[in-house]
Amino acid sequence: MKYLYISCLLIIYQISFAFELKCSFEEVYQNGEVQQGFFLIKDDKFRYEYFSDNLYTVIHNQNLFFLIENKDKTKFVKISRNTEILEAIVNIISDYPNFNKDYYFENVKIKLEFNNKNFIKRIILLSEENNLSVYLNDCKTSQIKNLFFSYSPFFEYKH
Repeated sequence: MKYLYISCLLIIYQISFAFELKCSFEEVYQNGEVQQGFFLIKDDKFRYEYFSDNLYTVIHNQNLFFLIENKDKTKFVKISRNTEILEAIVNIISDYPNFNKDYYFENVKIKLEFNNKNFIKRIILLSEENNLSVYLNDCKTSQIKNLFFSYSPFFEYKH
C-alpha cells in the first residue's frame, strides 16, 4: 500500500512540473480570414504549425525562435526581430497553471478566456497592427518527444 502511495505522489509531482500539451487552433482575423493548425508545448519549448503549405511553422527551443517553411521544411530562418508576440506566448506558457486573464506586452494586449475546466479556450491579441482571436480545440496532455522541437532536421508530427 505504501508503494502505491509513493507512486501516486511521484506521478502527481511529475504532472505538476512537466507541462506537455497538444492543441488544435483556429485563428480568426478581423477581415474574416481563418487559419488552422496545431501547437505543441513541452516545458519551455513550443511549436506552432499551420496546416497550410503556404504558411509556416514556428519553433521555440533554447530561448531561440525559428521559422520553417511548410512547403520546404529544409528551409528555416532564425527569428531575431519583431518577436514581441512570440516572447509573450513564452511568458504566458511559463505562468501555467496560474494564468492571468490579461497580459500587457509593449504594444500588445493579450486577453485569455477560459472554459469551465479553467483552461484557455480563446486567446485575444490586440495590437496596432493586428487584432485576432485564437480558439483552442481538442487540447490533450501527452508525452511529446523533444525531436518535435527541432528545426534542423525537422520532424513531422502526426496529429
